[in-house]
Amino acid sequence: MNKTVFPGVIARAWSSTLATSACAALAGAFMLGGCAHQETSGEHVPAQSNVPSPLNDLGMGAGEGGPGGEGGTPDIDARATDALDAMGQYLRSLRTFEVDADTSTDVVLDNGQNAALQRHAVLKVKRPDRLRADISGNGNVRGIVYDGHRFTIFNEKKGYYARHDAPPTLDGLVHDLAANWHIETPLVDLFYWGNGKQDDMAITSAQVLGVEKVDTRTCTHYALRQAGADWELWIETGRRPLPCKMIITDTTQPTRPRHEVTYHWRLNPVFAASTFVFRPRPGARQIELKPADRPPYEEAQ
Repeated sequence: MNKTVFPGVIARAWSSTLATSACAALAGAFMLGGCAHQETSGEHVPAQSNVPSPLNDLGMGAGEGGPGGEGGTPDIDARATDALDAMGQYLRSLRTFEVDADTSTDVVLDNGQNAALQRHAVLKVKRPDRLRADISGNGNVRGIVYDGHRFTIFNEKKGYYARHDAPPTLDGLVHDLAANWHIETPLVDLFYWGNGKQDDMAITSAQVLGVEKVDTRTCTHYALRQAGADWELWIETGRRPLPCKMIITDTTQPTRPRHEVTYHWRLNPVFAASTFVFRPRPGARQIELKPADRPPYEEAQ
């Protein structure tokens, strides 16, 4: 299998949108990684791209200057990195929201051909301690449910689910899943962009490309680059700098596989209490979730 590690900033800030790493192979029993103790089917698993899977918004004048905007370097327009920071700050301010994300993620087949996997993710969040993520595609629904006391990961097609005690906040949950289970929480890391991290340090190029339409929304288009990845981000203009669309291209592989996602937001929804309660389907089997047997991402670097 063709497998590489996705570069730092993108891996931390973007990869949680739809688990596509080897530990989160879509052919596995769970959407969220093969860290659960489970039986293997012996099925062929196509080579996985290191392009992250699936969530994003802001605005400026179309075509206002190329690289090297005011306050920037010849390759980094400060307006682009400032837009990322503004987006992150706004997303962290949201208390209750729902995101629908349509995704297309390339995997690299053994013959070197890219093949796009289509998925749909729905993320429901009520800060500080409620989360539900459901990812559908290929006739299956996988997901994670967190109620402030424990998390449950499930795979309806395989008929598995696993539960474990969890920290009392979403921040703690995200860290616990990544550090102890190597489970990337779908879409959640996006909301930590710029949160005390020097994320901009890894960016080698940043440009403002102009204002464009993403479905009915007016969004500013940004192009950014770092070692191993080119990425584009459309951020909604106006008072709500929500991400509208994102494309990440893995430049470490000859076929340049891509991950593309379009986000649709619902702010301040009212969720029923049952939203964050997991009820297994009839016949579903609870299995043991075992700690990961490899070092966390940062150490693996």
